Amino acid sequence: QLPERAIFQIKQYNSTSCGVSGWQLEEAQVFWAKQEQSLALSILKQMIKKLDASCSEMQDDSNQKLIYTECLRVCGNWLAETCLENPAVIMQTYLEKMAIRHPSGSPGAFGGMSTCQQEAGLSCSRTSLALLRRRESYKKKRAFELHKLTLRQKVKEKDKKLFNARYTIKVQRELELDECALRALKEDRKRFLCKAVENYISCLLSGEGHDMWIFRLCSLWLENSGVSEVSGMMKRYGMKIPSYKFLPLMYQLAARMGTKMTGGLGFHEILNNLISRISMDHPHHTLFIILALANANKDESLTKSEAARRSRITKNAPKQNSQLDEDRTEAATKIISAIRSRRPQMVRSVETLCDAYIILANFDATQWKTQRKGIKIPADQPITKLKDLEDVVVPTMEIKVDPTGEYKNLVTIQSFKAEFRLAGGVNLPKIIDCVGSDGKERRQLVKGRDDLRQDAVMQQVFQMCNTLLQRNTETRKRKLTICTYKVVPLSQRSGVLEWCTGTVPIGEFLVNNENGAHKRYRPKDISAYQCQKKMMDAQKKSYEEKYETFMDICKNFQPVFRYFCMEKFLDPAVWFEKRLAYTRSVATSSIVGYILGLGDRHVQNILINEQSAELVHIDLGVAFEQGKILPTPETVPFRLTRDIVDGMGITGVEGVFRRCCEKTMEVMRNSKETLLTIVEVLLYDPLFDWTMNPLKALYLQQRLEDDTELHPTPNADDRECKRNLSEIDQSFNKVAERVLMRLQEKLKGVEEGTVLSVDGQVNLLIQQAMDPKNLSRLFPGWKAWV
Repeated sequence: QLPERAIFQIKQYNSTSCGVSGWQLEEAQVFWAKQEQSLALSILKQMIKKLDASCSEMQDDSNQKLIYTECLRVCGNWLAETCLENPAVIMQTYLEKMAIRHPSGSPGAFGGMSTCQQEAGLSCSRTSLALLRRRESYKKKRAFELHKLTLRQKVKEKDKKLFNARYTIKVQRELELDECALRALKEDRKRFLCKAVENYISCLLSGEGHDMWIFRLCSLWLENSGVSEVSGMMKRYGMKIPSYKFLPLMYQLAARMGTKMTGGLGFHEILNNLISRISMDHPHHTLFIILALANANKDESLTKSEAARRSRITKNAPKQNSQLDEDRTEAATKIISAIRSRRPQMVRSVETLCDAYIILANFDATQWKTQRKGIKIPADQPITKLKDLEDVVVPTMEIKVDPTGEYKNLVTIQSFKAEFRLAGGVNLPKIIDCVGSDGKERRQLVKGRDDLRQDAVMQQVFQMCNTLLQRNTETRKRKLTICTYKVVPLSQRSGVLEWCTGTVPIGEFLVNNENGAHKRYRPKDISAYQCQKKMMDAQKKSYEEKYETFMDICKNFQPVFRYFCMEKFLDPAVWFEKRLAYTRSVATSSIVGYILGLGDRHVQNILINEQSAELVHIDLGVAFEQGKILPTPETVPFRLTRDIVDGMGITGVEGVFRRCCEKTMEVMRNSKETLLTIVEVLLYDPLFDWTMNPLKALYLQQRLEDDTELHPTPNADDRECKRNLSEIDQSFNKVAERVLMRLQEKLKGVEEGTVLSVDGQVNLLIQQAMDPKNLSRLFPGWKAWV
């Protein structure tokens, strides 16, 4: 489709001196839409030929330039889509020609591109990228591997000189032809890559309309860091891109600094300079991220208690740092030093705060394990001495990005309250209250022996999904968003999270042993404990027996979640509004969770806000369908049990819920290119351990019931088990490829080998999520009957 501005200008321009009419372009579009591809292309090529012949006349005619650019863009796209011409010819004859016709000659000069020129540059990038991907997919095919194998065999035959002169000459000629073909393939790939990178940089330099493409640019750069031309463009022009546009990718960029994993001549120098620039301009957003890498192993040096030493000797022995980890830490330390030279007080205060958090996170609170009241923080804890940190923002607050870097009126840390509470879980995380400079108290959760980086990255993806949902009119007016919270990793083994104030786990409301809703409203039903015991006893039985047991439980354990809104919102109008908000929240989180393969959605990992009735998902350690390879595989796409449906009211999954699911899925599918790029960058992140290792699986489904209360995420050392043992290069692996392929299928509507419409795909997912046979096969700790 033509950009709106282009359509308007073309309609204003009926004819030109060279005999080309603006209406001809629209006519070609109509023929293309009617599947008359050859006729549409013929019209376009005739227009391009006439316009080529009148190059001199076009210099002073902006309308003619516009039509020419659009003709080249559309024709190049159509030829690439239909594969009617060689990719190299398409690039040379149309796409590169289109770029030359722009008023500026290089990415560095693209400051004043019009909307139409931006669209042309973006279109050139997309087509170049499509051609690049086509070349790469060919390189992965068996035919290409056989080609290379044959080539190697011919080289051996030629070297052995076992044959007569005539045969040797024949082999030599075949060898030259094969080498020439492979060389052409590599040159084409590099050409398409450079053109894509160049145009993405141009679009990012030209304005704010295409900021989401920073993910695609960084993906190409990080994936091809060894290509000197790409590094050269990033050094010359990429450094001119406003630094705030890189902020959504700080975790991924920081993970690669100072490492040899991604190679590349001058790559690390460019990357480190870029990160330094971003950190100087936006220290409040980046300092904690950089410091977490510099302090990767600081838990060991700051934790001195006997209990901590004992735990290190046994289960939680620290891993041996690799050279890559040490290089990354060294690079982070250098960047911190550079920031310190300009903001010494801020860096000093943030370092002091991080040390205090880490010491508190590792503080042994076992003696207060059963206490539910406030506990006085020991006087020797550094966090009690922190007062009036005027340069340090409250780390668990979301700070709005200021493109100018002039941050004013920020809420900084004034002090911490003298008491803490303990949350459930094995590692006993501490709940503390931070008092801001505005006088408000903000609750935080400080966790030790736990790698929070994965949760931070998943929150990052949720925020990107919210951006996509906000850009769509239908989802924006329905207020379809995912509730997020701030996660700040402080090292490899500790971090601080924003406490979701005013929330309660749905399991706490429904099946609390003391005053759960099931016990209050259905006292004659069997208890939640009896339900769990029955399903545990049926674990080793056949699927049919599990199903029968599950159905028997369902008959004697009826849903009661409808009473949540009735209890919390007594006014009928407010009750209706909140129930609607709940239904929309379930729909959005279900579809986005399905797209990202989010698992382990038991009743303690889903919170409900007592003020807004919206859901908040916590503990995001099982993602990208890793739940399917647990000892007891997860068989449902998202949690849509009877109680969840009961909270939606009399219509259940029909009406609002189904419609919101369809609208969310539609946005996700229409944004598949952006989503794939975002996830691709995450999957190849060397610090993002999203895969399921045996220790993690064992922990998730063989933990004691007490350990599932709030935060059942495996500790940092368990997560690093695979990272220590694996010899595989994490920047590229087959598992990540498979995940991306499945994600691509979801975003195309491919389910069970069939391509479905949005409505059909949503309907199938709802059926799968509510199917009693699927629910009966889940791990009993998931509480599928609730």
